[in-house]
Amino acid sequence: YYKMSEEDKNIKEKRKRLRELHKHCINQSNIYRKRYKRLKVKDDLCDVVHTTLNFSAMSMAISAITFPPLLIGSGVCSGLGLVIVQAQRTYNSKIRLTNYNVATLQYEELAREINAVLLRNHCSSKEYFEYIEDINAKLNMINDSRLL
Repeated sequence: YYKMSEEDKNIKEKRKRLRELHKHCINQSNIYRKRYKRLKVKDDLCDVVHTTLNFSAMSMAISAITFPPLLIGSGVCSGLGLVIVQAQRTYNSKIRLTNYNVATLQYEELAREINAVLLRNHCSSKEYFEYIEDINAKLNMINDSRLL
């Protein structure tokens, strides 16, 4: 029967906390990856629809030389394209895409760093405490910089 010293108990507790932080980083990374993918699909769809509407508007405007009522269709297509672009700007979809991708990468990097620390077996309780403080500071910076 082996009785754990106080130092060993502290190390075990701190390693448990590091595993919890690792799990948190992985979960947050997955959340932001899902948000990024969903928004990317919507943003790409808006871009395709906008491009199609612009092409249609140009085609109708050119064809209106021989059939003038197509000018109305051209105007409608241009107007719809403008609405889509303005909706993208209002929603800040490009900025959100960038922020979601950056948050995903930051959480993944932090998870790798935590994993590297967990692989070290020779650390003292004080060293683990310093790692935990450093990781919490990095998590705070990620939380402050991300777009919710």
